[in-house]
Amino acid sequence: MLVRFVVSNFLSFDEEVEFNMLAGSFKNHKHHVYKKSKLNILKASAIYGSNGAGKSNLIEAIEYLQEMVQEGRINYPNGELKFKLNPDNKLNPSYFEVEIALNHKLYVYGLTLDNNNIIEEWLYESKVNTEAKMIFERKLNKKNKIEINVAQKYKNSKKAKLLIELMEENLLKNNELFIGKTDSLKIDELDIVRRWFGMKLVIIHPNSKTVNLVSRFAKSDKFKLFANELLQTFNTGVSELVIKKLDFDKFFGEDEAEMKKEIILELDKGEEIEVGTTSGGAFVKKEGDEYIVRSIVALHKDSKGEDISFPINIESDGTQRLLDFIPAFDGILQHEMTFIIDEIDQSLHPTLLYALVNKIMKDETTKGQFIFSTHESNLLNLDIFRQDEIWFVEKDKTSNSSKMYSLSEFKPRNDLDIRKGYLRGRFGAIPFMADLENLNW
Repeated sequence: MLVRFVVSNFLSFDEEVEFNMLAGSFKNHKHHVYKKSKLNILKASAIYGSNGAGKSNLIEAIEYLQEMVQEGRINYPNGELKFKLNPDNKLNPSYFEVEIALNHKLYVYGLTLDNNNIIEEWLYESKVNTEAKMIFERKLNKKNKIEINVAQKYKNSKKAKLLIELMEENLLKNNELFIGKTDSLKIDELDIVRRWFGMKLVIIHPNSKTVNLVSRFAKSDKFKLFANELLQTFNTGVSELVIKKLDFDKFFGEDEAEMKKEIILELDKGEEIEVGTTSGGAFVKKEGDEYIVRSIVALHKDSKGEDISFPINIESDGTQRLLDFIPAFDGILQHEMTFIIDEIDQSLHPTLLYALVNKIMKDETTKGQFIFSTHESNLLNLDIFRQDEIWFVEKDKTSNSSKMYSLSEFKPRNDLDIRKGYLRGRFGAIPFMADLENLNW
């Protein structure tokens, strides 16, 4: 689970900014707090701010770190991604640090990078009341040589010592992450933390399309039941989602010809492929000499009560967006995973979004974390969230850099109308609204 994330000199963030999921001393919504590794960690966070304040930049920073860890290297240099409104930052590295709770332990992983070079990288086992235990530290010295220090228990053998020495000499490049060498190093903690980035952290953007809905439908009756019950709960008009066998050539349109060629090449190798398309995603397989597409279709009842099937891509934008979220909502309920959704309100009617978020937050059996950015002020409600689960992002008037703070810093009363206070600018994080009369409106 995510405990905290710190970033500096990246996109709209100049000096260090911290976002965290640590629970305060508030007494409301006790089921929103997980007890992990002697810490009280929050179930959810709603992030507010005006357009351009930096909400999406926070999520992009987390994803940038995630992609580096997964790939084991710098995917693209950070030079153009530094905070540009401070001239000194051209010579300063970008900083990323994340703390996570895993297997009853706390881990702190971070790095600094400058263009295509890792300047520093570290992993510690964090402690609540005692000093953190180093697992490894890596840095680039003044001679541009890599220096690596690992915990004593990982260099007891001659083979282990030799491997670290070889890493320092030439096996580890300046743009490669030490944590990316899990296969060679055989250090359990590296593998545990890296797998969290790859399997326990899911980021969903406004245009993200789910690609595993079909296989999950096919493999799990429980998931299928969950998805159909969710759609029926919100009165989308869909009576049921079912898997239907479709014609390969008809499923992929003319504008998807290149994708079609690539899929055929993979299928001829014996692969089974899941794809996200404008038709809602599909599971493609070669059976004999025939290419088979299985896709989810939505059933609606006609005036006589008969089922009529519709492709997903002609459903409303709201229904399609809800389908994109279904795996995430199932994950929040069933697994200790962290789901981060950027602009959750896009294409969803405010009433539907309110009902959806309220349903998740009221559930006392959830296991995962639910973090999202939004403009939807109707969710600013202490009947739904705790004070420490509401965050704001705004631009500093002097530096024009993004800063973050929690509603808990204002210590509002439980009976206060948070929405009205937010819209009146009491908590900041909203844009200045010009006098429309001056615009001749």
